[in-house]
Amino acid sequence: MSKKNTRNKKKTRKRIKDNYSFKEMDMTFDGARDFQHIYSMAKQFGYSNSKFDEAFHQFDEIYKQYKAIKHIPDRFNHFFAKKGWIAFETLNFPLMEKCVKLAEEGKPDEAEDVLIEYFTDRDNVNFLAARLINLQEFRPRRTLMLNALEDHFSGRYHASVPLFLMLIDGFVNEFERVGFFAEKVDLTIWDTIAAHDSGLGTIAKIFGKSRKKTYDEEITLPYRNGILHGRDLGYANIKVSAKALSTLLALKDWADAIKKGKKGIDKEFVPPTLDESLIGIASTLEQMKENQDQREHMDKWEKRELTVGGNLPAKGEVSDYEENTPEKAVIEFLYYLLKNNYGNMAKLISKHWNRDKSIGNLAG
Repeated sequence: MSKKNTRNKKKTRKRIKDNYSFKEMDMTFDGARDFQHIYSMAKQFGYSNSKFDEAFHQFDEIYKQYKAIKHIPDRFNHFFAKKGWIAFETLNFPLMEKCVKLAEEGKPDEAEDVLIEYFTDRDNVNFLAARLINLQEFRPRRTLMLNALEDHFSGRYHASVPLFLMLIDGFVNEFERVGFFAEKVDLTIWDTIAAHDSGLGTIAKIFGKSRKKTYDEEITLPYRNGILHGRDLGYANIKVSAKALSTLLALKDWADAIKKGKKGIDKEFVPPTLDESLIGIASTLEQMKENQDQREHMDKWEKRELTVGGNLPAKGEVSDYEENTPEKAVIEFLYYLLKNNYGNMAKLISKHWNRDKSIGNLAG
């Protein structure tokens, strides 16, 4: 390939904001904006609907948040991928937003300090690590992971870094039959953030860089070959450990995408027809209104004082509990469980869980 063709290829490289899901959301928002404009014109002729007013008021705020969510991952990878950090689906969004803002202000070192602080906080890390450990393909590595985390939190970076690198390589091998650092591994997956071209594949090349000389100076990137082959002797520091851990945690989102069947897909977004657009707009507005109703309902919630043996029976039949109360719902659910009545149990499950499932499927 000529240098000219290489340059052209780089120019057409897709960004995260060009992902299928974002294109789909763009179309939905564009359609909703068109509908908002039509409704504004209709109001000038006397037509008004309070539900539409509420929905569009909420829509403007959601659209503002969406634009930030859409652009931040690309900006994050632009500033930090070469430094060993990448955006991924479950990475805290306000964290990415803050780091991008600092980088744009010319404070990249401060941004890295913020990232290091995040990935050395037990609560932040344990939340993400628990999701990874619970994956079937990762469970055999649970003990090693817990040991590595304890070493990391305790400042024993000479131990945590090699373990994180081993876990990264082995976990990828479960899916690809080659490790994370293998030359022929393809870590790019359609319609993802973690496995975008600018994500895992980019830092795999950086971390897998050949290190043919012995260095005793402190390094800031987890060079796999240099560390595990005893060439990079100054690896035992918080920055290297945090970057290796961040990469390992990002692999959870990569694995999720593979398990959803996204590997090997290269589907371009095709704008929907007018009918499909109208259906999508109506669905979006309906969901926005439902969200608003839920918030209003929660705002009206008031704590009730319950006394076992008083206004709350210590035990008894389902009918002994007050109607339309959470305690009656729990007792009713347990009652059906004892009776092996899974159909009625399914009817009591939150709509957030059974929106797309029939009662029969849930019972099964």
